[in-house]
Amino acid sequence: MAFGRPDIGPPRMRLFGKTLAGLVIALACLASPLAPAAFAQAGRVPVDGIPPALSDDLKRLQREEPEPTTLFEAQRQAQRAVDVVKAFLESEGYYQAEVEYSADGENTFKRQVHVVAGPLFTYASRKIEYSGAEPDALTTKEIDTLLAPLEAGVPARAQPVIETGDAIIKRLKAAGYPDAKQEPVDVLADGRQHTIELTFKVQPGLRASFGKINISGLDRTREQFVLDLKPWKDNERYQTEKLDEFRARLAETGLFDTAAVRLDDAGQPLDNGLSSRDVDVEVKERKRRTITAGASVSTSDGYGVDGSWELRNFTGWGDSVKVSAQVATLQSILDTSYVRPNIGRYGRNLKLDAKVEDLETDAFDQTGGSVSATLQEQLTPRMRGSLGLEAGYASILDAQAKLLGTGRRDVYTLSSTATAEYVGVRDILDPVNGVRARLAIEPGITFGDTNIGFAKITGEASIYADLGSDKLVGALRGKIGTIAGANGAPPDRLFFAGGGGSVRGYDYQSLSPRDADGVLIGGRSLVEVSGELRYRASNSLGYVAFLDAGAAGSNVEPPIDAMRLGVGFGVRYYAGFGPLRADIAFPLNKEPGDADFQIYISIGQAF
Repeated sequence: MAFGRPDIGPPRMRLFGKTLAGLVIALACLASPLAPAAFAQAGRVPVDGIPPALSDDLKRLQREEPEPTTLFEAQRQAQRAVDVVKAFLESEGYYQAEVEYSADGENTFKRQVHVVAGPLFTYASRKIEYSGAEPDALTTKEIDTLLAPLEAGVPARAQPVIETGDAIIKRLKAAGYPDAKQEPVDVLADGRQHTIELTFKVQPGLRASFGKINISGLDRTREQFVLDLKPWKDNERYQTEKLDEFRARLAETGLFDTAAVRLDDAGQPLDNGLSSRDVDVEVKERKRRTITAGASVSTSDGYGVDGSWELRNFTGWGDSVKVSAQVATLQSILDTSYVRPNIGRYGRNLKLDAKVEDLETDAFDQTGGSVSATLQEQLTPRMRGSLGLEAGYASILDAQAKLLGTGRRDVYTLSSTATAEYVGVRDILDPVNGVRARLAIEPGITFGDTNIGFAKITGEASIYADLGSDKLVGALRGKIGTIAGANGAPPDRLFFAGGGGSVRGYDYQSLSPRDADGVLIGGRSLVEVSGELRYRASNSLGYVAFLDAGAAGSNVEPPIDAMRLGVGFGVRYYAGFGPLRADIAFPLNKEPGDADFQIYISIGQAF
């Protein structure tokens, strides 16, 4: 789209395309990442005569210039400033502004821009002319409402014209006109009345519907798997948003290095007046295998290494097999899982899992394994839910049994899980704005040496917000849980507080109920609250200050009055895959046996 500027002279004249390039340059300057402090430094060419209301905006546009050492350099700097000032004034509706410069000096050189702004032009009228067939009546009516910012009497700034033109084309494409385009805006300026008449010239093209999908580049992936990803029904009216969603779904599979999607140029007329347009998909499959490795270190939780091997597209339906292993001070786990996505509909995934584990903590030792099946459903773009079943066996030696020498107990568990999760953040490893929340309900029964029924309920939420800049982020997390039913739930189902991921500054599990002999026994309730202030000083380095509070309780009611506090600070190194974190935390409610501080090193933010 182009927007014109009247010359001083004829009272009414029609112009095209003289100002857009200058306006784009001016807007690019406005969007540039130069720090505000740079504009306060000496070196900008002085400008007089600019309307006071525009002075600050112009200062943000002007570049910083070094002191000129020759008259020629002073003239060149002044001419650059003139170009910026002219484009800026035209973009603000001063189309008859006179802008000149002066430069002089011998040993030192001065440069100045002089402005006579002239009258402020206003819009007199605006309309739309369609080339070819007009769009449908409803779309036409909706497009007419987009002209509201350009009503008569409003200052004739160029930016609203550009935005309105873009909005018209966007609305046409959303209504099913994929080929909609706009010619340069016809501008009729009245140099005596100081008004502008606008005519938007638009070519809607033919309204279209989605035709068949043509796919190229598939190797192992089944064609039907790709077809099942489309978010539209056969012969449904074309919408740009749905084509974009199809692209996003292809990317989310993780199966392709590249996935190009476009609407075919040719169309087939249909009886309903639409043109059926095929969708062409070209993909390049990525390597199927991935190996990962990681490590963590903590003075309270110990140290550990972990790794995984994953084979994607196992049967050609986007499914995957993953084997994960962890060897750490507190636990060792070998886990094998199979995930089959999009069963029956997009976003419905089946996960089968089998694992064996060995846990050795101050509260209990537990060796065993489990098998589980979970069906996950994408309920909305940000909300997902799941239902799961699990059967497990554990040989348990809790701390009290260790003390009394009563030996291990064998416990078999059958449980189900229902979860709902809301993910309103873009980057899970380093969220800046948004909300995350999760609610889980897990009823179960145990038999063997312990026969009880129980129901574990846990809710957790985190909120993130930038504090005036995406470099400074505030983060807040809360977690609460309870276990209903008789005592005797397996230790790995009980609540424990303290340590990394809970209340930093205290030993792992140390903020949990103990028996009369001071032995950790685990709790039936939990409450935790954490707050962080995150400052990103550069692309690779950031700092964090945090405060944690929490406790696990022996009763069903969360132990709010028994919460203990930890405070600390940390450093974040931002690698390409996410932040690496190192934290040091201090207990504020220190008791005998508590260390003076704890150190944590891991991947990703604490929450």
